[in-house]
Amino acid sequence: MFKAVIFDVAGVLTESIGQVLLEAAIGIDGDIEKLAEALIPVFMGEGDTDSAGHQLERGEITLNYFLSSLGPVEKDAWTILHPDSDDFFGDNLQPKPEMHNFVAELKKAGLKTGIVSNNVKEWQKAWDAVIPSNELFHTTIFSSEVGHRKPNPEIFRIALEKLDVSPEETIFLDDFPAMAEGARAVGIQAIYVEDHEQAIAQTRDLLQI
Repeated sequence: MFKAVIFDVAGVLTESIGQVLLEAAIGIDGDIEKLAEALIPVFMGEGDTDSAGHQLERGEITLNYFLSSLGPVEKDAWTILHPDSDDFFGDNLQPKPEMHNFVAELKKAGLKTGIVSNNVKEWQKAWDAVIPSNELFHTTIFSSEVGHRKPNPEIFRIALEKLDVSPEETIFLDDFPAMAEGARAVGIQAIYVEDHEQAIAQTRDLLQI
């Protein structure tokens, strides 16, 4: 019997982060190919390594330090990734109302709800703007606060402990396959979110609601 549902933020509680980043890069006439080469392994890559991007998401280095490591794309990357920029992608990240309503429904039904999200400290304000009310979540786990990033199993273990549930009692929704696999590695039932409505339907089926 499932007792808890955990959500990623960008791409699950919001629209696709990849699409928003692409639109931001196009908007500044940036070098799309070079930006993709520099950023995709960071924010969409597998593992929890010692790369600068993963250190950034674990809160071990600052955003400015990370950007300074990007060489020829530093200027374009700063323009779309830094919250002080007028072209910061996070200002255009939009919530998915249907998913927010689903969180509220689950909480009302007596299920425990949580967030497990890779994030950057300097982006927290943008993340907060697209997250449903904190009252709807029993716990929120962010990589930059706990020092582990998905798909590292440890970040999921922290969430399970906070929610006081077993892996077998938990469902996790994420829009990247590698992150869903990280949850499965500890025994959590993971749903890969390609379509929000479909993911909600899959979750309903598992919960039998």
